[in-house]
Amino acid sequence: MTLDQLRMLVKIAETGSVLAASEALFRTQPTVSVAIRKLEEELGVALLARDSYRARLTQEGQMLCRRATAILQQSERFTELAHHLAVGNEPELRLAVEASCPMALILGLVRDSESSFPHTEFSLMLENLWGAMERVLEGDVDLGICPWLNEEQDVESFPFIRSHLLTVASPDFVAARGKSDLEMSDMQDVPQIVVKDSSHRARGDSYGVLHQGRHWLVNDHYTKKEILLAGMGWGRLHRHMIEQELADGRLVPLSICDYPSTLDIEMRVVRRRGVVHGPVAEGLWRNLKEFAEHSDENLG
Repeated sequence: MTLDQLRMLVKIAETGSVLAASEALFRTQPTVSVAIRKLEEELGVALLARDSYRARLTQEGQMLCRRATAILQQSERFTELAHHLAVGNEPELRLAVEASCPMALILGLVRDSESSFPHTEFSLMLENLWGAMERVLEGDVDLGICPWLNEEQDVESFPFIRSHLLTVASPDFVAARGKSDLEMSDMQDVPQIVVKDSSHRARGDSYGVLHQGRHWLVNDHYTKKEILLAGMGWGRLHRHMIEQELADGRLVPLSICDYPSTLDIEMRVVRRRGVVHGPVAEGLWRNLKEFAEHSDENLG
């Protein structure tokens, strides 16, 4: 059994006759007829009913034709994938993204690359703080979108977006303190909700964590927001994540003496320096850079 025989069978079903199928395939009618007879002999099943002027598919032939169509489609996808890889395209593109980034924005840009390279599998990993940068430096991913917390010489990068963090809590939390202007001493006995760094290497930088206070560690920003909404602590959140909660008063900014109530974070697209990147990774790098160069994206 060959793919050519299966194509002939499917074309007979589509055109309604051996003659029409042979013309559509640019083959002679005897060639198609002989190929189908050999296929019938090999399978032990009559594929065509030849008791009328025009040969038609038997019931068994119709069932096998449906399966042949699926096999031919799989063969085409297999061939397309082989061509995709033969020209140097990566079988997989790995992207690590800081979890606080707006996913709608990121996915909109990734969608363009996915559409251009449909045979490449995309792997998206969400990380916190140093996690995405560590993934890039260790070669676990091809590209990262990371908070630019320290200068890294082993990567090349460009600014992507800026995010604005606010120190917030629920109105009930503030009311329980009995005043709007808080001192550092007021915060030592109440939990500061902190998103845990997803990197594996210990780092000394804390970026706003009060070492002398109580802490709750969580794995993601959305859990942190829910805890703050429940009035069970305080902390910083990216403004774009809490616009609605600020507008309807479910979260309010905190004013703490000697503690910065706001923080601006620059997110950058990074990749390892000195590494040869494939066409898919290079294409996504260009897409992200073009967006950054033509957009004044500031998340407030």
